Amino acid sequence: MHTMQEAVRQRIVALMNEHNYSISELARRADLTQSTVNDIVKGKVKNPSMQAIFQIAKAFNLTIGEFTSHEVFTEIETQPMKSNR
Repeated sequence: MHTMQEAVRQRIVALMNEHNYSISELARRADLTQSTVNDIVKGKVKNPSMQAIFQIAKAFNLTIGEFTSHEVFTEIETQPMKSNR
């Protein structure tokens, strides 16, 4: 079991290896800063924004659905959502 953050990170790293993209190449293709992509890949960002994930998926010519349909997302440890009350 792992967290959503780890699943996103693993999926991005696998796609980077598959497409032979460096962090700087992915950042360029996703129209994100290199530090943003680096922080997501290194696990420094606990909750990457949906916009960033969308842009990263798009850089690999994937939809969000295709990005998250990978088996790495089937073993996520869920945590209860915090109430804003």
